[in-house]
Amino acid sequence: MEKSFFKRVQIAGLFIISFLGGMVHMALHSHFAEGKIFGWAESLMNALKVEGATLKSVADAARLPELEMMSGGMMYVAVLWFALLALPAILPLLTEGRAWRWVTAIVGLVMTLGGIFDAISHMTMPGQVPIGLSGLIIGSIPGVIAVVFAFGWARAGE
Repeated sequence: MEKSFFKRVQIAGLFIISFLGGMVHMALHSHFAEGKIFGWAESLMNALKVEGATLKSVADAARLPELEMMSGGMMYVAVLWFALLALPAILPLLTEGRAWRWVTAIVGLVMTLGGIFDAISHMTMPGQVPIGLSGLIIGSIPGVIAVVFAFGWARAGE
């Protein structure tokens, strides 16, 4: 019983880390995308390097860009995405039922694969490599490990 509980907590913990990685990825996506903060930092550095730069030219470059809010439809997608990311993190803590083990493993697999594909797609876009790397490193690596453990837990004959 104690070993089974530890396995459930381990799976849930890894999925929680993956969920938090998804939150970091979304924060970077929302606030640091190309033309936003990364572009702002680059233009500020360029303004500081210009010979004969004036305080006004640097102050103009230092003005933070306005950030776009998500569209209504995208907000619904984000809420659904994070609800599905949270499901495999919560289920192992709530139940040990065999059917729920499989739900945990399958939903975890689908969401982890979705995160990997999203991160790779960001890495192919100019200026979004940090966003893609954050998704791969913080979200996908713990997610892959959690999926492996979840399928082992689902197949276990306990």
